[in-house]
Amino acid sequence: MRILLIVLLIIASGFAGWIWGSLHPAPESVLQPIRSYLSIDDAPPYPPLNDVAAETIVSPSPETKDPTARYRAWISAARALHPYPETEEKMFKVMMCESGGQSDVINPAGPYSGLFQYRMETWSGAWNDYRDRNILDAEAQIFATALAWSLNMQSHWGCYHH
Repeated sequence: MRILLIVLLIIASGFAGWIWGSLHPAPESVLQPIRSYLSIDDAPPYPPLNDVAAETIVSPSPETKDPTARYRAWISAARALHPYPETEEKMFKVMMCESGGQSDVINPAGPYSGLFQYRMETWSGAWNDYRDRNILDAEAQIFATALAWSLNMQSHWGCYHH
């Protein structure tokens, strides 16, 4: 009987932790060592970034005060891969307007998700070469948005006109 009770407590605590974790995502500083240990980030970016310099796609150093430095580097690399007429600053401003730079934000009114507030139906579209990646993946959202803008889909963002 005690063993059954212990097993049930272990299962219940794991379930509670799963619920808490899905409602309150862990910060990147916690996830990065875990990802490294599990080799999740070892896969190359999808699609390959070809001639884009690898050093533009790294996390900012701990001394960097701007938490969005990584996003700016990805925006630059994404624009090099998927050229669009707007400036990189315009894309950054749209991103900040849409999500405040929070990659895990979900607006239940849509539901819209991530940095650029994609609907799952849009994210899963055949146009999106990054659709196999998680909709909350910040890098994927930036590269997908650059691709969308290169295809003249800017009108899909309400913040584009602000």
